[in-house]
Amino acid sequence: MAAELRRETLPVHWSYGVCEDGRIFFIDDQTRTTTWLHPRTGEPVNSGHMIRSDLPRGWEEGFTEEGASYFIK
Repeated sequence: MAAELRRETLPVHWSYGVCEDGRIFFIDDQTRTTTWLHPRTGEPVNSGHMIRSDLPRGWEEGFTEEGASYFIK
């Protein structure tokens, strides 16, 4: 299950951004590093992309506005 994104769920000195494709990433403002995983839960945040257990590691399934699926590595 993907983590829920609320500003109050982020640790101190963390913020988040959204890529053009809608994926959410997290920024550690102290170390100036980023991650796709929520810093508290270690899980990705649901942003219209899905990580499926039947896909190879590192692959995600995304969906177009029309609902067609596509795969992202």
